[in-house]
Amino acid sequence: MSMLLLVRRHLRTSVGATLVLATITLGAAAVSSAVPRAVATVHADQLAYATGQTSAISRDVVATGTVFPGYGSDDGTPPGSGGAASDAAVDPPQPDLDGYLDALGALAAAQPPPLSDVLGAPDLLVSGSRVDVDRVAGNDVARPRVVLRAGPTARDQIDLVAGRWPRPTPVPADLSTLLPGADGVVDVEPVPAEVAMSSEAADELGWSVGAVHATRDPLLPPLELVGVWEPRDAAADYWAHGPLAVSPEILVDPNVGKIVTAAVFADPGTLGAWEDAPSVRTWFPVDATGVSAQDAPTLLAQLRGLTATTSVVVEGDPAVLEPASGMIDVLTDALGRRQGVDAIVAVLAVGPLGALAVVLTSAARLVVDRRRAALALVRARGASSWWTRGVVGLEGLVVGLPAALAGLGLGLLVVPGPVGAGGAVLAAVCGLAPAAALAAVASPRGVRARRADLDGAPVRRRRARLLLEGAVVLAAVGTAWSAVDRGVLTDRTVDPGAGPDPLVVLAPLLVGLAVALLTLRLVPPAVRGAERVLAARRDLVPFLGAARVRRDPAVGALPAVALVLAVGVAASSTVLAATVRTAIAQEAWTAVGADVRVAGPVVDAGTVDALSAVDGVDAVAAVADSGRYLLGTAAGGVPVTVYTTDGDALARLQDGAPGAPSGLDALTAPGAVLPAVATGDVGEGTVLAGAGGATVEVRVVDHVDALPGLPPSSAALLVDAGRAAEIAGMDPGTSRLALLGLDDGATDADRTRVEVEIGALAPTAVVDDPVASRRELLASPATSGLATAFAVAVVLSGLLCVAVVVLALVLAAPARARLLAVLRTLGLPRGAERGIVAWETGPWVAAALVAGAVLGWLVPALVLAAVDLTPLTGGHAAPQLVADPWWLAALATGLVGLVAACAGVVGGLGRRRGPVARGRGVRGWGTRDVSLRDLGTD
Repeated sequence: MSMLLLVRRHLRTSVGATLVLATITLGAAAVSSAVPRAVATVHADQLAYATGQTSAISRDVVATGTVFPGYGSDDGTPPGSGGAASDAAVDPPQPDLDGYLDALGALAAAQPPPLSDVLGAPDLLVSGSRVDVDRVAGNDVARPRVVLRAGPTARDQIDLVAGRWPRPTPVPADLSTLLPGADGVVDVEPVPAEVAMSSEAADELGWSVGAVHATRDPLLPPLELVGVWEPRDAAADYWAHGPLAVSPEILVDPNVGKIVTAAVFADPGTLGAWEDAPSVRTWFPVDATGVSAQDAPTLLAQLRGLTATTSVVVEGDPAVLEPASGMIDVLTDALGRRQGVDAIVAVLAVGPLGALAVVLTSAARLVVDRRRAALALVRARGASSWWTRGVVGLEGLVVGLPAALAGLGLGLLVVPGPVGAGGAVLAAVCGLAPAAALAAVASPRGVRARRADLDGAPVRRRRARLLLEGAVVLAAVGTAWSAVDRGVLTDRTVDPGAGPDPLVVLAPLLVGLAVALLTLRLVPPAVRGAERVLAARRDLVPFLGAARVRRDPAVGALPAVALVLAVGVAASSTVLAATVRTAIAQEAWTAVGADVRVAGPVVDAGTVDALSAVDGVDAVAAVADSGRYLLGTAAGGVPVTVYTTDGDALARLQDGAPGAPSGLDALTAPGAVLPAVATGDVGEGTVLAGAGGATVEVRVVDHVDALPGLPPSSAALLVDAGRAAEIAGMDPGTSRLALLGLDDGATDADRTRVEVEIGALAPTAVVDDPVASRRELLASPATSGLATAFAVAVVLSGLLCVAVVVLALVLAAPARARLLAVLRTLGLPRGAERGIVAWETGPWVAAALVAGAVLGWLVPALVLAAVDLTPLTGGHAAPQLVADPWWLAALATGLVGLVAACAGVVGGLGRRRGPVARGRGVRGWGTRDVSLRDLGTD
């Protein structure tokens, strides 16, 4: 009972210290509750974003074959076709496509979740080969072509606007009767096959309902158009699997003219009778928008198992299912991004967790400091150390558990979502942490006040500290060496669902601890040297401040470690953010190769002049594929692709761009050697087999991983078109690619205007913009979520630094008050409190900034050495470490400003207290006289 009374009395006194402990607990619980759900939300959003960016072709589970399903015969041949010689016509047998679809649906339903949940209703299309048909008089199509197609659900996808849907058409019992005889005449004229086509295709080909059009294939009947339709949803995924149906393919050949190919629907039985080896496309729609981040690895494994299995859909039917899916690549890339995000978030979390533990311990020390007189009196009356620890531990439970519960609710409010077992465990740990910290601090040594330099630490404690520091340094070196020596794990297919690599998380933490311990060893000698220098000065405050840092520091060992870790995390976040942003910008530019890229149409001299005349365009370089050549020796070598361009224009528009090759201005250098920029397996001093078998020596002016803006190639050369024609006699070929450089200082509005004008000049061209590509990459949930994580890490690190400094200053307030009371009576000038307070934290903050800067370089280097960040940056090469000096300077300025503001506030509060109060040994912040009534005893 006395314990409960004392706890109640403690909760009613020194409320400020208790509120500090509760606030820290609440914040820790809120962050630990919100962060895991936020990361899981980012992963789920990234998966939904990735699947939403893909087409049905690359997302669905698709199987192709050449056996018409649904007939159930051993050879897949429709019964009744190809029978005994006869000139009779028979009705074509109908394949049981509905039964085949039902069997496919049962196969999908038999899959385990989540695969069975993402697979939609199956469907299929059967298509013939492209067949030429007779031209329609007066139509401008020089070569009309059709593809016969049938599907069990095709009728459900369209609305007839004229005519009717095709019906089964009688077919010859013996298809050989369609072949011309000795007299060149066929024995039987087949009945025209009924077909239906889209209104757009009918208008393009000039077909009308009721017209019959002969085919150029002797084994196919004429086609009679019996229906014209419009799609119910032209953007439906169904038409992605069945192209050419809604809109025909239109090509213009200079030698032939206009070539139009349209897909027309026929009766399945009729198509099965006429087509011996059709193209069968079966697919399961995939909708992975509801897949959680936890289920993504399982889904990937199940998709791999499904696509690696050949399934018999219907017993006796030779049509088997051999599926494939581009969703595997989508999931692999998403999980690669997930592993990068998890690794970075874990690295950014371990530092603040360590600093948070120190802050919690400091808050516990503050509470115990306010209870010290009562606890010492209880101890003096015979209470055991376990009893006193139980008192403060119970107080910690009373404060911590409600604060943790409130923090859990706050985290749910900020990031809604289910609370799993892990979240409940984290909340419980946060609720129990104050009790554990208070019990640990309320040891007999913790209850007694002492000065740091007079503590008299025994030799074994000093040796234990040395052994501990040595073990941490050795562990840091070992883990860092192991991480660098192992290299980046790029194979994400082994265990894509695994969490962050423990080595990746442990190595930065140990390196941070080692740097912090080294800082603890270096600061006292530096302060001792400053103390000796300042002893000769007339002003007291600098010397007194330096002496107190060494003899009775406000910032002890643990707060100093927390400062270093917090500043290191903030600096690491800034460097990693700059690295990712720069890598994304460089990859986006490398993919385009210029400010604007135009691809598609023929880029001749007239097109180059027209593009150059666009207002805002500074340079235009047309690029042509000149073909494949042998590169190596005169006797033979490796084949390379040679691209020709205007070297001067390319050098001007790529000058100073990130990732641009160097030496572009040397492409037009005179001489008998052909200058080139190379990629792939290309060596120096190589020989190029030019036109007519002549050999030309090539001088590689730069070797790059990829030629910016050009198609990827295993081995390629980029040369100046004029020099290639002069030296090697190369035909520059036809240019279908142009790289454009804009004027310096072009704004987004100027870029948009230029792209609009280019679109008007070349309506069929594809215009690529690296700025738009960079924005698209930065807009992905994984990248934007990582940017948020960097910002949150910086903010939390700053708050932790402030908390460490404030708690250290508050804990040192009693000793400082007594010292200032004595010094004020001896004539200490007014305002000196701020200087002394600044000296209590200034050296440690300066050391933390230096050590944090070191960690800001070491930790990102370790992350890049051990984590594959290419899925996050959208490139193929590992990003290079980049530090933005302006952001680092802003970070240092902000931290120094926060600490200076804290010191100023604490110094101002100290100046308000009079000398008499200080002489009484005021302990500050809620302290009052302690009596037996405070102990809850008689």
